[in-house]
Amino acid sequence: MLSFVIICIFSSMMTSRVFVLFFLLLLSSMMIRSVHFNGGTITWTAVDPFANTSSVVVTITQTYFWALSKINCDINVPITTVGRENQSRILTCVANCLTDGGYSTSPINSLTDCVSTNPPVDTMKSQTSKNVTIASESFFSIAHQDGTWRDVENSVQGNWSIVTYINLRRRLDGIINTPPASTIQSPQYVLPNRTTQIRIPVYDVNLGDEVRCRWARNPGFAGADECDSLCNENNLPNGTSLTDCVLTFVSTIENSWYGFTFQVNHIINYKKN
Repeated sequence: MLSFVIICIFSSMMTSRVFVLFFLLLLSSMMIRSVHFNGGTITWTAVDPFANTSSVVVTITQTYFWALSKINCDINVPITTVGRENQSRILTCVANCLTDGGYSTSPINSLTDCVSTNPPVDTMKSQTSKNVTIASESFFSIAHQDGTWRDVENSVQGNWSIVTYINLRRRLDGIINTPPASTIQSPQYVLPNRTTQIRIPVYDVNLGDEVRCRWARNPGFAGADECDSLCNENNLPNGTSLTDCVLTFVSTIENSWYGFTFQVNHIINYKKN
């Protein structure tokens, strides 16, 4: 299982555009209420999915999107921006923590490094990959939790939760599963006052596995909060649907932002001899 996706849509009267933000799972609280965070994803993979050892090295990859005018393109985003020195967070265990394989004794932080910017639309992308060693057969969920999401038309400004489910139990074919991943970019511009379809790009390295997208929920998988104040399955603009990882919606408000939260997971299909 991956994490969730939030889409935010911005519409401009000057350019007749709507801005869309995509997320993959977040949560919780922070003292500073700002609009510098534009979504992101968390995913993981076993360094050696064929390992047959008592512990497994797992690479956890975090990708986040920010407002460039508010967050410096630097290492250790966002704490290298003046005034945000105390905004480092920990990816905390939020579900099945009794079987986290020792992760909670040495959790990783949420700091990432700037990898690209797009000044015309005031966006910056940051990313990092960190290795952790976890006991084999572990299964648990971790989340990046904070509260710096912007106001959107279909939700109030508030907390968010980006979650990923780590499962090191071996599949029936003997390997450790590699979860699906997405290369979604957030935010995105779309044209207002028309039906728009946005395909969420997802892929799975385990050939034959079926990848699916659904709305994020609270409670979600294993009881984890998959979206916090951005849970919007029951608060969607008219004409909104999510089918086969394609978001269909109609933006009717110019100069506006919309947020959508998704969970990406898969069904394992085993080849028959």
